[in-house]
Amino acid sequence: MTLKIYLLDYTPDTIAWLNSEINPKFEADHPGVKVEITEGSWSGWDTTFSGFFAAGEGPDIINLGSEMNTLYGDSLADMEEFLGESAWPDIKNFGPALENAKFEGKIRGLPIFTAPRYVFCRTDLMEAAGWTTGTPKNFEEWVTFAEQASIIDPATNSLIQQALVPVDAGSMADWQWWLLVFYSLGGELYKADGSPNFDSAEALATTEFLFDMRQATYGPAMDAVGALPTGQGSVIDVNDETGEDNGAVCLAHSGWAAPPFTRPIWESISIDPFYGDPDNFPNSRPVVLAFNDWLAVAGYSQNKELAAEWLKVAFSREANNKWNETMGLIPARDDAQFGFVVESPQLQREAELASQFGVGFAGIKEAAKLSTIMQDALGKLVTEELTAQEVVDKIQSEYIDALN
Repeated sequence: MTLKIYLLDYTPDTIAWLNSEINPKFEADHPGVKVEITEGSWSGWDTTFSGFFAAGEGPDIINLGSEMNTLYGDSLADMEEFLGESAWPDIKNFGPALENAKFEGKIRGLPIFTAPRYVFCRTDLMEAAGWTTGTPKNFEEWVTFAEQASIIDPATNSLIQQALVPVDAGSMADWQWWLLVFYSLGGELYKADGSPNFDSAEALATTEFLFDMRQATYGPAMDAVGALPTGQGSVIDVNDETGEDNGAVCLAHSGWAAPPFTRPIWESISIDPFYGDPDNFPNSRPVVLAFNDWLAVAGYSQNKELAAEWLKVAFSREANNKWNETMGLIPARDDAQFGFVVESPQLQREAELASQFGVGFAGIKEAAKLSTIMQDALGKLVTEELTAQEVVDKIQSEYIDALN
């Protein structure tokens, strides 16, 4: 018998560890069972996953993203019998991330990590630009900072320093960045009746802010200015070969996009939440948008109990710690936050912010459709084909259609 696992969240060190420690232990405890890991990609995930569920066959365990519990919930196995507290007391050690691994209140798998979106800023570059008040704390400060710290090379008419890189450096209008800003204003994605809330004041203000930030970065002739060139490593790091900065002053992203913790540049990097716009929106709050990718058991699997047993081995206290150490992320288990987590000042800071200001990236209805709708509309915003009002109107209308 073969237990098939499809992974997306890993590094070469992760796979080496699973193959040398976790899988041999599981196979020794279950004679006649072999574990087979397929290393997938986040590129084209929706087509891949939809193919599994449409065919009713594929991997027993599938690596899903935070928002996918509602997208695929009906196609996932109810694992309460095997992973609920009465069957596995360890489940009580998982924090809020466990909610992303549930559908209709039932456990469908286990969360791997917590990977919030923080604001990382190069304090040395801020000071060099004349900005001495730390990470901006409202929309007006951010726009002023973007104008002050962004630099366009007149010889090439391209950015050589970008004040803020929010997920997507070029467009500055990624849908996940939009959600982070929206939630920081106290925005709710759905109204009390469950309908979309893109016709709200918070949605319009968020969209206007994204446009203002891009215009402040690129100048009035936005389309004529070249984007920040792609460098080696993190956009807020220094190129080892040239000794030059990669170009970003601040980065709004998860730790995946930040420099490795061993890099000396961390002496000049601050980590903060996004603070919203409290002067104009009293419900504003500091936010880090938390992603909790997870492993789900497919409803079509004929090996549900075996899948649960493998998950228990791979998500023990020690194993959840080790899995995340291979990726430099925060373990989903509260009791697994030891060792490399507490030894790293950066991860300690990230864990504190996630605990205090984390907002889950889950519960989004038809997430794949929404991301497509939003990216299309936001793309037309930055090219000025649509105004901010027209953008939110377009998203509201098309998302209502998608949900019906």
